[in-house]
Parts: sequence; C-alpha cells; structure tokens
Amino acid sequence: MGKVVGKSTTWMLMFCVALLSPLSHAVKVENLYRASFPVADQTPQSRDKLAAAGLTRVIVRASGAREIPDSEQLRSVLAQANRYMQQFSYENAEEGYVVNLDYAKSAVDTLLRKLDLPIWPDKRPQVLLWLAQDDFQQRQMLNVAEQELLLEAVQQVEAERALPISLPVMDLDDRLAFPVAQAWSLNEQSLMAASSRYQSDVAVLGRLSITGSGQWLASWLLVDRGKLQLFDGRAASAEELVQDGLNQVADYLAAQHAIVASPVDSKPHFMQLDNISDFKSYRKVLDYLNGLAMVRYAEPDLVLADQLRLRLFIDGQLQQLVDAIALDKVLQANQAIAEASQQGVLYYQLPETQLPQTQPTQMDNVLQPLAPQGESSSSAEEGASLIPGIAEQAVGTSDGSENSVGLTDAAAIDASQRPRPPQ
Repeated sequence: MGKVVGKSTTWMLMFCVALLSPLSHAVKVENLYRASFPVADQTPQSRDKLAAAGLTRVIVRASGAREIPDSEQLRSVLAQANRYMQQFSYENAEEGYVVNLDYAKSAVDTLLRKLDLPIWPDKRPQVLLWLAQDDFQQRQMLNVAEQELLLEAVQQVEAERALPISLPVMDLDDRLAFPVAQAWSLNEQSLMAASSRYQSDVAVLGRLSITGSGQWLASWLLVDRGKLQLFDGRAASAEELVQDGLNQVADYLAAQHAIVASPVDSKPHFMQLDNISDFKSYRKVLDYLNGLAMVRYAEPDLVLADQLRLRLFIDGQLQQLVDAIALDKVLQANQAIAEASQQGVLYYQLPETQLPQTQPTQMDNVLQPLAPQGESSSSAEEGASLIPGIAEQAVGTSDGSENSVGLTDAAAIDASQRPRPPQ
C-alpha cells in the first residue's frame, strides 16, 4: 500500500512555478484529498496516529470551511479515520520522512454531505497577490518571493486551504504599472490594469503598516470579475497578518464556489447552446457539463438545426454554475440571444465556432418541442427531415468518440428514450 520515494523538492518547484508564472488562470488543485506530515519513522503506529488529523485537514481543504463544527457524528468519524484512507506514501526528508495520506474522494464527499458541509470542487480561481508595506522606514511594493517569512506564510495558507496563489514578478513593468502610491490608495483601476498582464481570475492587494506599539494593520482589496470586496485585519506580525488576509480571501471564494447539495426533487434549469453542428460538439458539451461537480445530471431537452437545449439538475445556486463555466472557458456566454429573450434560459456557444450573422430574437422561433413517440413534430410536417437514429446515438454514446452524424437538419430526440435523472 505504501511506498518510499527519494528526497523530493517537487512541491517547492511546482509552487514557485505557479507563483511566478505570467499566465496564471483558474487551476485544478492537485492532491486535494491528501494530507502530509513529517514523521520520524515509517511504523504503522506513527501513521495511524495521524489518520484523524489528516482527515480533518482534508475536510477543511475539500469543503472550503476554515473550521469544522464539532459534533458527535464528526467525533465518531474521526475515531475511524483509517476507513477513509485510500493509500499512503513516504518521502525522504532532512530529518526523518514525510508521510502522504491520501483519502478516498468519493467517501470524503459523501461524508461532507452527511456533515452538512459544502464541497468546493478542485477547479479553483487563481489568486494574484500584491503587497504594499509601510514600516516607518519606507513605503514600498513587496517582492514576496524574496521575503522568506512572508513566502512561508503564503505557502502555508495555500497548502491548508488548497487556494491557488500566484505572485507578480515585480520587474520594472510591474513597478511602472502599479506604483506604490496607487497601491497605497487601494486604487482598484490600477490593480486591475496591473493584474491584466497575468490573466488571473482574482486579484488581491494588501496594504500593510505597523503602529508605534508594534502591532501590524492591514487593509485588503479583492477584485473578483469586477466585483470589489474590502476588509481589514490586525496581527502581531506581518506574517500572521498575511495569513489572516489570505484566509479571509479563501473564505470569500469558498462561499462563492463551494456547492451545497440541493433536494433531489429540485426543479431543472435550462441551457440553450448554439453552433452544435455535429455529433462531436454535441458529445463534448454534454460530457463537459456532466463532468462539473455541481451538475447532478444534464439531458437533452430540445434539438433543432445547430441549436441544442439542455435540462440541467444542479446542486448549489445557479450563479455558481455560471461562475464555474466562466472559470473553465469551455463554453462562451451568448449575450446576443440572452439580451433578446427573457425566458429564463442560459445561453452559451462553443467559442471555437462562429455565431451566425443574424440571431433569432424569440426562443419560440429557435427551438420546437420534442415530438412524443409515434407522433410527428410540426417541423417534420413542414418537410424538415428527421435524422434516423439520432436519439440513440446522441443519448446512448458515452465514450466521446467522433460521429459523423450531423445535427444540421431538424433533428428531434424521442422524449421516451431519454434517460431520466437519478432519484
């Protein structure tokens, strides 16, 4: 079950690459369900003592909750934490070893639901961190990568909260784009302009200062897709201040993106997609949406020409689905149709295809209801030919393989053949 690998600095190298990359974006958090601890030996006794602490750490990372509410159910689970462990491994360290405890994702997610905790998917916004400091001697923009204690504080929050964090390189371009005077005034336009170079999802600016009594104070500005958040902090050291600020950032992002399970009988939402011109694009869209953590089930509702309408059963809030799609950039919001219709449908398209030059303004002119089994649709009566077998191919194929059958004719899916969402 366990294995020993050589002395590794891979995690540090990966962290530094993430911090200094000029093209950061929403990222998939690796090893979200892993907890690592230094140990003196490789005995089962040493490992077993860490099982409960490891599971607690994983619950915090996977739920986005900074603290887990104590309960009898939680205490009972932690007493049997080994049951949730999937595998373990060891790495050589300067003193002893590091043990990596990997917990089973499905079991932990089920546990989170039982504990009434949300699930924060592993695709998370990249946070770009800027820091300005006034320590009585000078006011300056900090290059955190060169500040050992501050860098360790950032690394600790990134590890504990599974929060992807990147740092500006602080070269001449950054210093010209974001002068300390603009940072000190918490100028959001300057923050957004300087951050555009890094294509980050979330930009955070911390303004740190020390009082005459030695206490550190901070004012924080967070910009998340144009939305501004302001909050303050105080601590005994600059490192504690940065940790507290980044924990508040993680709290905010978890509240935006973590998913709370919805009732099984919740009503579906609808999404219309344009430029679904062949079976490959149809399968790509359906596989992508069904692969999202908050989508319990996505099924075709209407198909006509190169347009597809889906019925979505989701956990969490609809805005969270919109945010998740925006982070992934697999689908592109179709604002032209959205503004022309007020029927409560989400409008998207595949970004690699071109929209038609003219867009229908009414949903009724775009999609027609599926014909019940044994009946003809109005489109068929008007002479539009249905593609034989499209229902079986569209619904029954799940391997993502290419299929040359097009959806450019008026194709309808037999409603009686569509799979139903799980109960």
